Amino acid sequence: MTGEQITGTRVTGAAAGAGSPAEGWPGEDPLRQRDGIPLYLKLASLFREKIRQGQWPAQSQLPTLPDLRDEYGTARETVRQALGVLRGEGLIDSARGRGTFVTAAAARLAERAPSYDPLTLGAKARIEILSRAPCTALPRLDRDLTGMELPLVHVRKRHHAGAQPYSLVDLWLPRRYFDMLPEGADRTRLYSQLLRDHTGLAGLSGDQVITIMRADLAVARLLGIALSDPVAHLASRLMDPEGRPIMAHRVLIRSDVFAAERRFGDLATGDPGTWRPHMAPPPAPEDAPEDAPEDAPGDADEPQA
Repeated sequence: MTGEQITGTRVTGAAAGAGSPAEGWPGEDPLRQRDGIPLYLKLASLFREKIRQGQWPAQSQLPTLPDLRDEYGTARETVRQALGVLRGEGLIDSARGRGTFVTAAAARLAERAPSYDPLTLGAKARIEILSRAPCTALPRLDRDLTGMELPLVHVRKRHHAGAQPYSLVDLWLPRRYFDMLPEGADRTRLYSQLLRDHTGLAGLSGDQVITIMRADLAVARLLGIALSDPVAHLASRLMDPEGRPIMAHRVLIRSDVFAAERRFGDLATGDPGTWRPHMAPPPAPEDAPEDAPEDAPGDADEPQA
């Protein structure tokens, strides 16, 4: 990507349980897992989910600090830190001598963002364009983009549901198609709609992979969530009838407002590989020599990791 900027559309230069593993789920208590996430942030995530699900409704009083400490089996200071996170988010407030209460503003957690649909923005949604810039190389998206026309335009934008940001979008499309779009139209319409309506392209198809990841500092700030909160990661391609990619698309969506709607055909005759869960292959050891033989002497009977 170069330093040239694009204005308008023209170039100008958690777990939901208490202190024990969730019922029906195997494995370790999520609060005790050694995953590098501070305990107070995990606890804050559980408390936030209680508010979102209405277990702690707006204006209700929270259990006392000792009660929460005993329920979750954590230190008093850990509970205090977790509540401090929610207080900083405006979800709870304390009154001396009365206790801690869920604020009226917390009701926004119950308002889900529009279900993700690449062609529908949703009546309550708003688009904020963060940047548009030329790009001369294919993005790394974990999707095969062979045959995609260069140069590209890289657009970064943020979608809001009401006053709440809910998704961060990076997309790439050929500059030739970008220049066909009405100036400023991407502030009110999705690029999939614009490509369909203004480029003469027809018979478009796409595919998408959805995974879950944790928010880094930049993503957390842009989406208004805590560091390491889970986010849905969507990697998509839009292709023409010949199978050439015409748009690459990466979206990060807050997990507390994410909902994906799917329709299934005949599951008895369809390919189950399109909907069954898949395990991601483990990463190769970083310190393994690239030219190491597949079967080193003396390792033939060793179990494989």
